[in-house]
Amino acid sequence: MDLQKLLDNERLCITEQPSACTAKCPLHVDVNGMMREVTQGSFSKAYKILTKKLPFPKVLCRICDHVCENVCIRKDLGGSISIQELEKAVIKYGAAKPPRVLSIPKNGKKVAVVGGGISGLTAAVDLDRKGYSVTIFEKENKLGGRLWNFPKEILPDDIINEEIQPILKGSIQIKFNSEIKSGDLDSLCSEFDAVYVGIGEKIHEKIDMDTFQTEKEKIFAGGRAVYDNDSIIFSASSGRRAANSIDRYVQKKSLTAVRENEGSYDTPLKLNTDDIPVVNKIQNQGNELSEKEAIEEASRCIKCQCVECYKACSHLRKYEIMPKIYIRKIKHNEEIIMGDHYANQMINSCTMCGLCKEVCPSGLDMGKIILDTRKSMVERSKMPPSAHDFAIKDMEFSNSDKCVLLKHQKGFNKSRYLFFPGCQLSASNPEYVEDIYKYIISKTNEGTGVMLGCCGAPAEWAGREELLDKTLQNIKDKWHKMGEPTLILACISCWRNFEKYLPEMKCISIWEFMEEHGIPKNENVTDKRIFALHDACSARYNKDAQDTTRKIIKDLGHEIEELKYSKEKTKCCGYGGLAYFANKEYTNEDIKARTEESSRDFVVYCAMCRDLFASQGKRTLHILDLLFSENLDEAMNKKGPRIWERRINRLNTKKRILKLLGDKMEDEKKLKLNIKLSEEIKDTLEDRWILLQDIERIIENAEKTNEKFINPENGHFLARKRLDNVTYWTEYEKINESYIVHNAYSHRMEVVEE
Repeated sequence: MDLQKLLDNERLCITEQPSACTAKCPLHVDVNGMMREVTQGSFSKAYKILTKKLPFPKVLCRICDHVCENVCIRKDLGGSISIQELEKAVIKYGAAKPPRVLSIPKNGKKVAVVGGGISGLTAAVDLDRKGYSVTIFEKENKLGGRLWNFPKEILPDDIINEEIQPILKGSIQIKFNSEIKSGDLDSLCSEFDAVYVGIGEKIHEKIDMDTFQTEKEKIFAGGRAVYDNDSIIFSASSGRRAANSIDRYVQKKSLTAVRENEGSYDTPLKLNTDDIPVVNKIQNQGNELSEKEAIEEASRCIKCQCVECYKACSHLRKYEIMPKIYIRKIKHNEEIIMGDHYANQMINSCTMCGLCKEVCPSGLDMGKIILDTRKSMVERSKMPPSAHDFAIKDMEFSNSDKCVLLKHQKGFNKSRYLFFPGCQLSASNPEYVEDIYKYIISKTNEGTGVMLGCCGAPAEWAGREELLDKTLQNIKDKWHKMGEPTLILACISCWRNFEKYLPEMKCISIWEFMEEHGIPKNENVTDKRIFALHDACSARYNKDAQDTTRKIIKDLGHEIEELKYSKEKTKCCGYGGLAYFANKEYTNEDIKARTEESSRDFVVYCAMCRDLFASQGKRTLHILDLLFSENLDEAMNKKGPRIWERRINRLNTKKRILKLLGDKMEDEKKLKLNIKLSEEIKDTLEDRWILLQDIERIIENAEKTNEKFINPENGHFLARKRLDNVTYWTEYEKINESYIVHNAYSHRMEVVEE
């Protein structure tokens, strides 16, 4: 697996990118975190978050220009969050007692700070905490610079004094009444390891605005010595960034490495605000927000984070994981533990439907990543055989001689069209495959052949590239043999697979064919209804299929209710990616959640979607029911066939088509034994992927060889038989000539001989 490509994909995920307010703040105060705590009434925790980034918080929260509020996402949805007022509330209701002044061990290096204004004080405190011996040279007789010039009602003197006291009592040396002119800087450079200039006027040195280093490499500058504006918060930020540069310079480290987005910037985070309601700003009743008002105002905060994929994808929500973390787990799975057990079920529970890519602002496709991961696991023999065993065997059955068929239409030795219904419609509704074929040959006299089999989608989803290639090559060879006709497809998953892997084959859906040649009229259906239409996830980018199915439904006189997630943003029914086989319990929850999105009866154009929705009790029609069913309500309430019935249906499909072509096939041998199953046992077999045909083979073997256990308490037999890589166990009793099954289970594993 290309791990570099994997990491490149990880960088596409913007969920960990900061909110607009935090990115724009030159000091990157975690506004989201602070708002979360205030919303919970935890003002003391909010205070810790605020002071982690904001120096001199009691001063700055009062006089900061709060550029954060200008970019607040709430700006047009009820007004920007009152971040400044909330910071004041956090300090008022959550400030801790002043910490004890600790003596920090010094590193033997000295830094001079010229100017005791906000930028100089920020740089001095930061460098002091890093272990430097710091000396402030202040031309006045007190620290604070222009802080003393603010109106007293905004910034009282006692607040300034309170913030400056820890500096006066700490280890920083302060030289008052010490004006340092430009000519004095060289002498400071000879005495100190670095010099920071934070005077309140522009200096005439060339300054690197990324590192704040001047052309004299020992000298760094910030505040109004650098900026043309009077922004207090940018002055504080420059002092901090310059202190970082000084530390790197003295330690002989790179001044520029890993410093992207260190100052104020526009976040790459993008938010979809369509579903965010307007909530108006809370107006404080007094001069400051009360605790209750602060909590209400903080509650307006959207807590910006990109979670579009998480909201849309039940798979991510079930595992409580965002794509960035998911990719890291996959990398760990690939690189460190080499795929043994770790994250296997999670990886195999993804339907790979592509919805995440569609809703992601960066177009990150977790489905493609999961597919590549499965391929890698198969290649390294790390894919659990149990995950996809039944699905692969079912596909192989569909492509066995029992089910496959390739013939020209009766009376033709060449085909203009080739009807390929796919394996799922054949398994669900053999009669509809026959109805469609009859319809097609009634509409064209150019010859329409038929090809039965599976397109290989299960092999792709399982990461079995070799099997997929073999299957596709077989289809391609048959297509060439038939004279390269246009394929008419009844399965949208087949269309997706052929478009992706066999683009040289021209394919159209049966719905496009119907739109061109006329819709079959169903005289049994006269009433008009309103349906919620579910698009198959394989049709996500098939606009023709989306449009033609809707047109057919409307032309039949019915109305359509569009689901929130439809067309290119449709959700998977749960079968995609073989998730239904790897984690059936979760998939059933997905099916139920999807069907509950509308109280309307559903209509679909995928046989598997119909059967899965019906399995959870949702009244669902296939569009073919509208065209060929004799009774819509009966069709709507009908459960899909069980797994062993699906195989029988595929055989019946071949039998029906051969009959239409003037040929016939031998009837499949029915069960030799009279096996009795309760509905509960039928459900058990279905849940455990055990065929009725397998049960017969187990009992037949036990009765023939007498290899079975007997329970003396109830007279039940317990028999086992290994079929390929699966060991089956069946509990049964024999009454007269009948075999009553009480339980069955299996172990799917691969035994490797060394």
